[in-house]
Order: sequence, then C-alpha cells, then structure tokens
Amino acid sequence: MSDIIRSSSTWWAQSSKHARWTAVGTTAIVLALALITWSVWVSPSGPVSTAVHQALGVQPPKAKKVSAAELQTQLDAAQERIWALEGKLDSRTAQAGSRGDQITELQAQIASLRSQLGAAKGSGGSSRVDASGSRDGGAGSSDWGTGSGSGTSGGSASAGSGGGASGGSGAAGGAGTGATKSNPGPSTDPGTTPVDVPTKAEILGQQSRWYGLYTAQSPFNWAEYDEVSRQVGTASNMTGFFQGFDQAFNASAVQRSWANGRVPLMTWETVPAQTGNDQKYVPGYTNQDIAGGAFDAYLTKYAKALAANGQPLVIRLDHEMNGSWYNWSEGSAQQNPAGSYVAMWQHVHDVFQANGANRYVIWDWSPSRIDKLGNPKYQTLDYMRQYYPGADYVDWVGMSGYYRDATEQPTFATTFGATLAQLRQVAPGKGIMLNEIGATETGTSVANPQKTQWINSLFDALADPANDDIIGFAYFSETATTIVDGKRTTNDWRLNSRADSLKAFAEGITRNDIDYDLQEVTQ
Repeated sequence: MSDIIRSSSTWWAQSSKHARWTAVGTTAIVLALALITWSVWVSPSGPVSTAVHQALGVQPPKAKKVSAAELQTQLDAAQERIWALEGKLDSRTAQAGSRGDQITELQAQIASLRSQLGAAKGSGGSSRVDASGSRDGGAGSSDWGTGSGSGTSGGSASAGSGGGASGGSGAAGGAGTGATKSNPGPSTDPGTTPVDVPTKAEILGQQSRWYGLYTAQSPFNWAEYDEVSRQVGTASNMTGFFQGFDQAFNASAVQRSWANGRVPLMTWETVPAQTGNDQKYVPGYTNQDIAGGAFDAYLTKYAKALAANGQPLVIRLDHEMNGSWYNWSEGSAQQNPAGSYVAMWQHVHDVFQANGANRYVIWDWSPSRIDKLGNPKYQTLDYMRQYYPGADYVDWVGMSGYYRDATEQPTFATTFGATLAQLRQVAPGKGIMLNEIGATETGTSVANPQKTQWINSLFDALADPANDDIIGFAYFSETATTIVDGKRTTNDWRLNSRADSLKAFAEGITRNDIDYDLQEVTQ
C-alpha cells in the first residue's frame, strides 16, 4: 500500500530515558568485549599465549577441555545477553553505528561458541537451534508470496518448517518489499514443501494489504477455508486462530499457515482456552497475576519455543479490552484496577524480549467497536487511551467491528468510523488492521440486502485515500453464538451465507483500487 506512515517517532529525538539505556547498554557491551579480549590473551591455547610461551622456551599449560554442556550453557547465556541488549538499544538508539557493530561482534562470538559446541559433540554443529535464525535480514531481503495456492476442498492440512527469519523492531518505514505473486501451490502434505518465510521487517513494510480469514478448524483443517476461497475466487494471505493461556506455543498452527503462504494471526486470551466468553472473572488469571510474574515460567517457555520455530507470528493479545465482557477488562467484576491491563501487556512483551521472541512477533493491539459499548464512559477517548500499552510495545493497532443490528445503516462509517477516529489519535502513524469483522444475515432479505450493502461499503472505504492507513482486514466467516451481559445472540457471519453477499465480496476483493495483491483461485 502506498505512502503509509507507520511511525511518527524520529530516532534522532533526544530522550533522557533512551540516553540512560544507551549508556547502560554501551557499558554492558564494552564489558562483554573486554572479557572476550581478556579470555583470548590468557587462554592457554590461544595464539598470543602460545607465542609468549614459545619465546620463553617453556611449554604452555594444556588447554582445559570444555564439555558440550558447558559450551551450551555459555552459548545460552551469551544469546540471552544479546536479546536483553537488543531490547534496551532499540531502533532509535542503536542505529547502524558503533553499537550495532558491537552487537554484531558479540554475535560472532556466539557463532564461535556454536562451532566449538559442534566440535565437542563430534557432529560439526550444535544439535540445538537458537533464536538467532539462519537468515538475518531487514526489509527487502527476499521476495515471498502473499497469495495462497489453495483452491481444493480437501481437508488435509499442510505444514512446513520454514526458515528462521530475523525481524526488525517496531514499525517499518514505507520502503517495503511489495509482495510477489509466487504460488506455493495447493495444500500440501506436511513437511514436503520448502517455505520462504519473510522477516518481521518485511511484513511490517508490506505495501499491499492483508486479507485474513477465520473459518472453523483452520489452520488445522483447510477444508472449509479452501472451499470459501474457491467460491470467492481469491485466496487470502492471512489466517486467524485463537489460543488460551493454558496452551503451549502451537508451532504446527504457525507452520501450517506459512506453508500455505499466509501470515498467522493469533488471538491470545489470558484465560484457559475453554473459558466461556461471558465469564468476567477467572481466579488466578487477573491482570495483576500475570504482571506480577505468576505465569513467567509459562511465558518464558512459550517465548523460547516461538523463537526456536523461527517464523513470524501476529499476536493479538487480549482483544476487546475496552468492553465489559472479558476477564482482562478493567472493572470491579474482573477485579482488575485501572492501569493493570497496560502493566500486564508490557510484562508479557518484556518476557518475550528477554527470550528472543520479539524479533518474530508483531504485537497487535485491538479494542472493540466503541459506539456499541453500553456505558458512555467506555466510548470516550480518555478511556481508550487508558488501555494503550505505548508505541514501543505495539506494532499494529486495530479493532473488532461487526454489523450485527439491522436497525442501523449498513455502512463502513457506521461500523468503523467512531473507533477509527480514536485509534488515529491514540496511536498516530501505526498501521490499522481490522482484526475481526463481519456482517450478519439477521434482517437481510432479497428486498433489503443489507449484508451486501455493508460489503460494498467496506471496499468503497478501502479505496478512499483517507483510509490508506488501514493495512487490511480479517473476516470472521463463521456462525457464532455470543453472550454479552446475559444476552445470547446467534449470527451468521459467513461470506457464503447468501449468493448475493458472496458475489459482492468476490467482486470487491478483486478491485484494482484497494491495494490488494492476491492469488487467484482457479481450482
């Protein structure tokens, strides 16, 4: 998408906070390099020590044999120091100057340790894969396909391991790669298709928009997903799914998405996966529990597994927080005081940073549509701001927005307008992802095709230059029952719920004025 301003901050702006971090980070790096230099000089088997002993005519002491376990411990410790330094020396304080060079030197020492470890094990390399990845690139380092070749109705899910991709930090600037229309092919057998996975920086710099799709059981079963894609005639380039806070990192979900050319978008809820969406309080899972470290062991394990997988993932953490129906909202029913949501988000983010995961994670902050929140307090700009973790902790912002009431106008402005206005004030310059959207069939008829009208309005709005900061949407193509404040409602959000709404979407997604570059489905 052209001319998107993804960050309003300037890296050269002076800040006492960043100056302190710079001083701390530089001191730590200098000390690390000094220790490395000292070890080279005093090492019994080093070239300096050997030359000195030869000149004196004495035998140098024998080198101490280091076990593979000891080398692995040194390697892990060095990598964790790098991750911590990268978190302090961010893109505004660690440009491509001396600090970046010093970190590169430390990474070279890690490579040396890895080589020694391989020799110690007699296998030529470490048996463990660390989070540094095999590819270290920024935006523009590779071409990759945004479209999926899926078009079959078979139910086999595909998987691929993908290459380790190291991403950039924060929001990338306007010089993205622009996706190519490479064709990964239809859904394939697990592990049989090599995957060229983009870096985080390439995803953030992507200039064409994202079209995401939620269907039942995807990304583990592509049957319905592929059938919807076939009917629409255009493949998505993003897959949505959900996880609870009692579930381990699901590498299979991420790999299956990338194997089919789709960015995985995971909604991560800080409650057990089976929690009902009307349960406002879950003991042991409050914001304070998480921010206070009760889940640190879980988060550390999760982050390390994500980093080891080496593939980018969009995480929409605790969405719709500005409503009143979820456990992580702030209110007496949830036993979460004001400010606890931001503290929780920042803590999760920091644990991921300390364990090397943030080079792969795109953090996606996603409140709910504000004008449908019952309490007028929830609709204010100040209330929205209360939940924002801050520009350094968020890559994308977005929202959930549904047309669910046949008494209101079926237009983009009605569904999204008020919320978008606040998002642009709270997070200026951030790309906006409409993370979960849909239109109901309730109230729709042949004489009054409201769902079709809403879909047409969506694509008209995407063609409007005023909405160039909207980087895409993810459509919830399922039938779902929700319970909000004790009221149960079932809505049919599916794209193919009616022939006329399906036709409107199929035509809209192929318009040449909405900045989409997607794969045609011909099977």
